This record gives sequence, C-alpha cells and structure tokens, in this order.
Amino acid sequence: MSAPDGIPPDGGYPMGPGGIDVEQMKQQQQQQKQAEEAREEMLMQLLTADARARLARLAMVKADKARRVEDTVIRMARAGQLRGQVDEGMVIRILEQVGGMDSEVKAKKIVFNRRRYDDDDDDDDDDDEY
Repeated sequence: MSAPDGIPPDGGYPMGPGGIDVEQMKQQQQQQKQAEEAREEMLMQLLTADARARLARLAMVKADKARRVEDTVIRMARAGQLRGQVDEGMVIRILEQVGGMDSEVKAKKIVFNRRRYDDDDDDDDDDDEY
C-alpha cells in the first residue's frame, strides 16, 4: 500500500513545492524575517531621521533604488567607511551614484526603423483627387 501524493511513506510532514518539507520552509521564512529585522535595526542606527524619511519617500516610488541605497550604506558601514550617522546629504550623494549606474544601463540607444510604404505620398499638393 503506497502513501497518497505529497505525504511521505513514513507518515512525516507533507512535502511542499520542490521537495522541501513544510518545517524547512517555515524555518527559511523565519530566518529571512530575522535577517530583515537585523537589517532594519542596522539602518535605524546608521541613518539620521531625515535620511530615513528621504529613503522612505523614495521607497514609495522606486523601492528597488531605495533598497540599493540601503545596501550601499550597510556595505560602507561594514567596510568601516562611515564616520557617525549618515545624513540626508550623504543619502543624496549615494543616490546620485546609484542613479549614475542606472543611467549607464539606460544609455543604450534605441533606433526605430519605420516602415515605408510605396503608396506614401510625401508631396504637399492635393492633386490626387482629379
């Protein structure tokens, strides 16, 4: 007699997507939650209130860019490049650096090739009605 799909034959926990059991999934989610909380705590210590407010406004519009600025601040702190808290001016400078990276990516030129038709009449006279 075989066990139904998704339930291991030993009667353990059912398997989730990709063969990971439910307990492992819960443990991974818990670890991600703890890592995010530690990240938020670190940012609270590193950023001034004005800098946090600016990043919060940026996150409303461009969450990925705000995340990159936060990552840069954390990386700088771990490398010992920061002296004291990061103020709003420093966030703006970091944002300009991150924005410069975006503009390099977007600098690729797009060329539109428009189709030309044989019946396209470029002359301005309206003699076509006669």
